[in-house]
Amino acid sequence: MKPVSYISPVITSLLLAIIFQLIPVSGDWILWKPNFLMLVVLAWILYLPNRFGVGFAAAVGLLADTLFRTNLGHYMLVFALCGGIAYILSRWLAYFSPLHRAFMVVGLVVLAELLEAALYTIWDVSMNLGHLPALGLTSAIVWLFVDKLVARICQRQR
Repeated sequence: MKPVSYISPVITSLLLAIIFQLIPVSGDWILWKPNFLMLVVLAWILYLPNRFGVGFAAAVGLLADTLFRTNLGHYMLVFALCGGIAYILSRWLAYFSPLHRAFMVVGLVVLAELLEAALYTIWDVSMNLGHLPALGLTSAIVWLFVDKLVARICQRQR
């Protein structure tokens, strides 16, 4: 039996997430825009925890640092911590419905925003957290599509 390679689907999904992340949004809508990269990373960690873990999340976080031109390690730390929590919970979440996993993702998105706000306060940059409910809602909606997409990819590869 030939080993299954997930390299091309992972790279394709990450490239799509980067494209969606870099699409310009104007005005107040930017606060509603979810972090597509983090959602894709969480999906791969939840579906294939034996192949993708904290190192994968940290590597994509380092990629996000270069894309968003933040200080090196900013998104790497946020992605690694959220990816670590997803990795720890991945065995339980395999039995949850997509809706219940969406609630977990909302919690991780809120945690990521709080971590980003804490990092920004270290650099004396104020960050308003009034957008968290809207960001959680849009992240949950986008998560349902990302979850279904990665589930289909994993089923086809087997």
